[in-house]
Amino acid sequence: MVIKDTEAAVYIEPLKKLFPKGAYWDKLLSDENSDISLVCKARAESIARFRSRMNQLQRESFPDFADETIGDWERIYFGYENESLSLEQRRSFLSVQKLGLVNINSIETIAETYGGKVHKWEIPYKPAAFGHARFGLDYMASVGGMWVVFIHASIPENNKSGFEKSVRRAMLANQKIFFVYGD
Repeated sequence: MVIKDTEAAVYIEPLKKLFPKGAYWDKLLSDENSDISLVCKARAESIARFRSRMNQLQRESFPDFADETIGDWERIYFGYENESLSLEQRRSFLSVQKLGLVNINSIETIAETYGGKVHKWEIPYKPAAFGHARFGLDYMASVGGMWVVFIHASIPENNKSGFEKSVRRAMLANQKIFFVYGD
């Protein structure tokens, strides 16, 4: 649902049409300085502000466009706020976390945020998979797995701990991560 931002002048005529018909009302509504016309103008401005604010709040409901509520989104996803990062970096982190999909591109996005680069993403072992648990004829659980990931990266020394925390937060619990630093 898109709420268009409109000017207050758009609402003046519809508000005037809400008044009863008749010569008395037509005379009052035709005079731009009458009390009724001034009330209509004030209400029209109020409606325009309200719709504009609704549009802003609707955009805030998506982390990719959040501005005012970025701290709230971070507290929901991370448990803390990244106030030291720029707004675009904070949005980038949120989009990686929101996807719930961890791949080399999302790890590279996190590395770029911390001023580094990922050289290689390596899964040296075949993931251990645990199959469908059954109770009678019905499955109780789907396939689960444990796997190890080596991330080869170059990150500035003062940003390594932040990078590692962000990557670990993005990964799932069944993924063991090892960081290898250097070129």
